[in-house]
Amino acid sequence: MAMTASSRAPQGAGSPQSERSPFARLAELLAPYLPGKPLITLSLGEPQHPVPDFVGPVLVRHIGEFGRYPIAKGIEPFRRAAANWLASRFDLPRAIDPESEILVLNGSREGLFFAAITAARYVGARRGRPAILVPNPFYPAYGAGARAADCEAIYLPTTLANGFLPDLDALDDATLARAVAIYIASPANPQGAVASRDYFGRLKKLADRFGFMILSDECYSEIYTRTAPGSML
Repeated sequence: MAMTASSRAPQGAGSPQSERSPFARLAELLAPYLPGKPLITLSLGEPQHPVPDFVGPVLVRHIGEFGRYPIAKGIEPFRRAAANWLASRFDLPRAIDPESEILVLNGSREGLFFAAITAARYVGARRGRPAILVPNPFYPAYGAGARAADCEAIYLPTTLANGFLPDLDALDDATLARAVAIYIASPANPQGAVASRDYFGRLKKLADRFGFMILSDECYSEIYTRTAPGSML
């Protein structure tokens, strides 16, 4: 689900548009149009496939733990399976440590939200007010995370002219020096744009030079027809 904002400036906190659900606003915009093909529902990110056979027995063995909030560390074998999948899916040069590099959350929304707060806390002092760079359109959790972290959200237009991804060449040094993090979505929602290996490499060089975090949202990495999307990893 994507939201839009004017470039550089967020909507006023008390404006009617900022208070209304982006899902309701999008439904109103699309209401006059009839789809040309059967719809694939992606609006809320709901699972569309049956639960794998091995999941049920594992949940049963841990049923006693569901009386409390689950720990972010997750349970085996899911945590180790996630680490193994990442290493094989993206052909990583080393294994992922499930003990220190995997978190299991209730959903990507929570992780994306808290990532902004983490970045604001652990990135060093900035020149001026800390900022978080956000692609526009954007997932609402990006903007919420920036506000919760008391950072300025700087919206980066994603248009046809720049391949529907933030134009890294348009970022000036003063802005990058204030950044504590940048959100990047690939494949992007709603544009569908996929960042290339070169794009990710250029982004990493900027992050290394200016000392900000890259919050790479890759929740659509397995939705493709021909070539599997790459990863910031």
